[in-house]
Amino acid sequence: MTAFFTPSIIASFTAIIISLITLFQFFKNQNYQKKQFNDNINRGLTTKLYDLRLEHYPKAYDITDRIYKEKGGIYKADEIEKALEELINWKKGVVNLIISVETRDSFFSLRDSLMKKPANNGLHSEEQIGKISNLTRNFRKQLRRDLGFLYREEKERRLKNSY
Repeated sequence: MTAFFTPSIIASFTAIIISLITLFQFFKNQNYQKKQFNDNINRGLTTKLYDLRLEHYPKAYDITDRIYKEKGGIYKADEIEKALEELINWKKGVVNLIISVETRDSFFSLRDSLMKKPANNGLHSEEQIGKISNLTRNFRKQLRRDLGFLYREEKERRLKNSY
């Protein structure tokens, strides 16, 4: 009688082992598909974000291009006021939703610096000039970084997929 049960026991253990392997593969495949789905959704949202940034950030560059030193290393107060007003208007609306935290902080620093009245009879002091110059450069650098993440992500994705 034991010879009769031995092949059936072996067959049942084999069936159980094959079922467990199949179940493991099913869950592994399901997790992989879920990850791919989430990556695709995130990629779509990231693409929309970068499209909006590419649409709105160039205006900030145009505005900050107007903040420049005249001969003698001074800023024109009326140009600073115009640039300040345009920057404030630029940040309203969609830009508030797409701007990164670092860029927002550098925007506020630049805005606060531009809001200060000239120290010396309508002329900015050396300290104010240096601060405006540094904060303008920093703001523009943060704008470039926001767009640079796109290229960094693409490069990492290509390297990851090439292996």
